[in-house]
Amino acid sequence: MKNTIFRLLIVIFIIAFFNSMLLEKLYNREDKLKYIQIKTMEEAERIAEFNVTDESIKEIKAYCDTNDIDFIEFFSSYMKYNNYEVDSVSYDYNEEYYQGVNDIDAVKKLYSMVLSDIQYFPIPKNKKDDSRNYWYCNSWLADRSYGGERKHYGTDIMDTENERGYFPIVSMTDGKVEKIGWLELGGWRIGIRAEHGGYFYYAHLDKYAKGIKKGSSVKAGDIIGYMGDSGYGEEGTCGKFEVHLHLGISLPIEYISDEFWINPYWILRYMEDSKITKSF
Repeated sequence: MKNTIFRLLIVIFIIAFFNSMLLEKLYNREDKLKYIQIKTMEEAERIAEFNVTDESIKEIKAYCDTNDIDFIEFFSSYMKYNNYEVDSVSYDYNEEYYQGVNDIDAVKKLYSMVLSDIQYFPIPKNKKDDSRNYWYCNSWLADRSYGGERKHYGTDIMDTENERGYFPIVSMTDGKVEKIGWLELGGWRIGIRAEHGGYFYYAHLDKYAKGIKKGSSVKAGDIIGYMGDSGYGEEGTCGKFEVHLHLGISLPIEYISDEFWINPYWILRYMEDSKITKSF
């Protein structure tokens, strides 16, 4: 009887040991998979500009749809061939040429992280009254001085009436709330990790939507908060600048940075026609 129990305990120990080893391998694999393996900072910086007009990206998308071509794969090859800057579109080469562009796996993963997850523009269409306007421009890497000299890694969407709390902000993607609460630079902010690994940062909010907390699952189009002017001071500070949403998008790029920001401007331009309708 004692020998049977002893042998049973040994079997249980062995099973537990190998299960822990398997879980560790899976954990390490998932940890590695979340990174994009871009090799040089120079290439990463060119990618970060995302300098492609909304007209161009829509034309590329239409071309892929018409010819039954994978958009992410073709777009990645096309962007890499054009040194990540596409002001106009020209298809002088056949599909095989673009497929043959070297080392596009990391680029494909990067664009998959962003383009395949985004479903909506962050400001919804107003079901009641659509006359209220907002505006934004390409302020990527503009100079900022609060808290020391630094660059602007995002796009600001401004309320033309400068009224805090008027515009609801919706999540552009499905995902989970990874960070929430006060930051001196970002005020009341929310950081949402999308399904493919992109991190979407919504800052300077006036308030949060009910039920939003760290770890919450959100769907694209869910209201997560309201546009405001919080930040640049101790918790609760407001009014240091005009009412706006600061949108930032970062991606995990191995060897470069855990938070590598890309320019959201062209993505916002592309998503301008993709709005969910809300009453506000």
